[in-house]
Amino acid sequence: MIGTLVVMWGLAAATAFLAWRRPGRFAVGLGYAKEQLLIILPRLPISFFAAGFIAELLPKDQIGPLIGDGSGFTGIVIAALFGALIPSGPIVSFPIAIALAKLGAGTPQLVAFIAAWSCYMIQRLLMWEIPLMGWGFAWRRMVASIPLPFICGLLAAGLVWLLGDVPGHH
Repeated sequence: MIGTLVVMWGLAAATAFLAWRRPGRFAVGLGYAKEQLLIILPRLPISFFAAGFIAELLPKDQIGPLIGDGSGFTGIVIAALFGALIPSGPIVSFPIAIALAKLGAGTPQLVAFIAAWSCYMIQRLLMWEIPLMGWGFAWRRMVASIPLPFICGLLAAGLVWLLGDVPGHH
């Protein structure tokens, strides 16, 4: 986690330096960063509170058998279907993933959950893809994306088998 933080700060510093070297670009970038901060910052605490409550409200004894380490490909399918139904952005989907991890979801199943949310997000399909790109593009992209969460889950299962589980996951 500290390594990720160092990389993120390093990238932020490097891009800030590059923008600073171009007249006027630093101020524009800083303005955009402020806009995004004002949009996202109020949502973060709420999403993490929600994740904590979701973890407490979901029946732990049912999550493990459905999408736990021992659920195999069936658990990957269930997690992918659940991920496809999450109708929001990362501020909701990742806290749900955190809650599922705390309740015993397996790494391959969590990978399938996030991949399905990324590939199939219904909200994005209805609000952006169909209106902007047209139905022809949207249905082709959706059909092409169908196998991706399952492939991602299976690849993650292979990595868990080869390398072990994610440190700190369980």
